[in-house]
Amino acid sequence: MSKSVGWIAATVAACGMLLIGGCGPTPQEIRAQQGVAAYFAGAFSQSARILQPLAAKTDENFVLNNCRLGSAAMADYNFDQAEDAFLKAYEVINSVGVNQGGRSVGAVLVSEKIKIWKGEPFERAMANFYLGLIYYIRHDYNNARAAFENALFKLRDYDPKTDKDSARVDSNFALANLMLGRCWQRLGEDDKAKANFDRAVALVPWLRDVADFQTNAESNVLLVVDFGHGPRKITNADGAFVGFGPMPWQVGPIILPTVTVDGAAYPVGGENRPTVDLLALAQDRRWQDIDTIRAIKDIAGTGLIAAGAIDSATNYRNNNSRTGTDLALIGAGLLLKASSQADVRQWETLPRTVFLLPLKLSPGKHDITVRFPQDPRIYQIWRDMIAPTDGEETYYLHLQLYDTGPYYWPPHSQQPPSSGAPPNVPPPPS
Repeated sequence: MSKSVGWIAATVAACGMLLIGGCGPTPQEIRAQQGVAAYFAGAFSQSARILQPLAAKTDENFVLNNCRLGSAAMADYNFDQAEDAFLKAYEVINSVGVNQGGRSVGAVLVSEKIKIWKGEPFERAMANFYLGLIYYIRHDYNNARAAFENALFKLRDYDPKTDKDSARVDSNFALANLMLGRCWQRLGEDDKAKANFDRAVALVPWLRDVADFQTNAESNVLLVVDFGHGPRKITNADGAFVGFGPMPWQVGPIILPTVTVDGAAYPVGGENRPTVDLLALAQDRRWQDIDTIRAIKDIAGTGLIAAGAIDSATNYRNNNSRTGTDLALIGAGLLLKASSQADVRQWETLPRTVFLLPLKLSPGKHDITVRFPQDPRIYQIWRDMIAPTDGEETYYLHLQLYDTGPYYWPPHSQQPPSSGAPPNVPPPPS
């Protein structure tokens, strides 16, 4: 082997080792996954305690860890902490240029994980939604309106022939339209409220009942129910292309909730329809933010490896001594392939859907239970929820297995007989 060939081989090996060494999770990433696991175990306070110091660190995972923390704090009814977390994420998500300069150059040359995580479009929309929901719960309808409007950002559409970004299109995020309509209604802007309710129905016809103007005007209790598990990022055998799973058909249709008030079934009618299906949304190319650089690097890397292999075989047959060139092509291809590994960071604690259940109850305290009859393991019982004489109270419920209550309003005022998860907690969904 010549000196030049040896130098090329050594360089390729060294770079490969550097890339391999950079692929493992950092201690902070491992700790974040422990916080996520605590969330899925129903230990929301513990999850928030784990995630809080990570969310304070201004690194490339700042937005992601604040979204995770916001989810945990919401489920733990610590709305101050949740607002702070989602507001920090919101400010970066809606800023411009955070991935310009050295970070984006590094992402092209080495790894996308160097980039500040801002999430896929559906993740950004949900961060805006949760911040708006916190303001709505607090009757701060102007700030809620602003956050819900920010959840309705323009989406990019693609030219199927060139796979290029071809246009900006209006959002089809009906959940934000519903909540925006409610905000305008509370602010006395009925025309704007009706326009948003009509938009939601135009996007998703089965939301006609939950978008009914009169139903929303008369309700004095709104239940906002998170349900199911959101999409997960997946890669191909090379780890180079990002997709989302599971497909909606793989897990079946979204099951519908029922509501019981003081032991009697509440007539929810068609108001219990899912406002969004994040599994389906993630399959929509308009809601994906997959960097085409990754695909280009993957294809280019494969081509260089193939070119090097063919050139090497040809030279061997012709007894040619151009091995250095062959190794350079193969080495460059391997480096490109290695650097095209997908950024699989994701907001794991997103639900599959959100239900908006407007109720009209007699003023006073009520015991309210939300059930999913198709899966009797999933329900949640709340005692002493207040229906006001004037206005409306909004209650956020996060439903998952082993988190049934009974709970008492206000939260943390009385420890329920059985809270959190049983000893044998299943792992987070993969």
